[in-house]
Amino acid sequence: MTTYYAIFYKLESGGWGVRFPDAPSIHTSGKDLDEAVAMAVDALSGMLVVGRKGREYSAPSGYEAVMAQADKGELVFPIIPSEATMEEYRPKKRVNVMVPVDLLKRIDERVKATSGMDRSRFFSQAAEKSLR
Repeated sequence: MTTYYAIFYKLESGGWGVRFPDAPSIHTSGKDLDEAVAMAVDALSGMLVVGRKGREYSAPSGYEAVMAQADKGELVFPIIPSEATMEEYRPKKRVNVMVPVDLLKRIDERVKATSGMDRSRFFSQAAEKSLR
């Protein structure tokens, strides 16, 4: 997974702001450093999936290059996009499919027995497996 470095800075109102030199359209914040990191992961993950309406982002720079852009008192942390968050941002489309009732019953039993599973995820995983 690609790592981007983000610059974290103290906000006058309290909390931490975050900016990505390699993705200037991304700005986020959090009430504390932990929340700011979580928000940075979310923002980066979303940007890598859906983009930012024509605003470009570049390949990630190294730590030293980003650190050189940070002002005194600012922190630089590596941010790695989250696969789970990226999946949430992937565009989806509703479709209607016909499934035999007995097969749907078996699918529902499997879905119910599997934590974090629903019909849509089941069908998506089955399709991905079939297309390999």
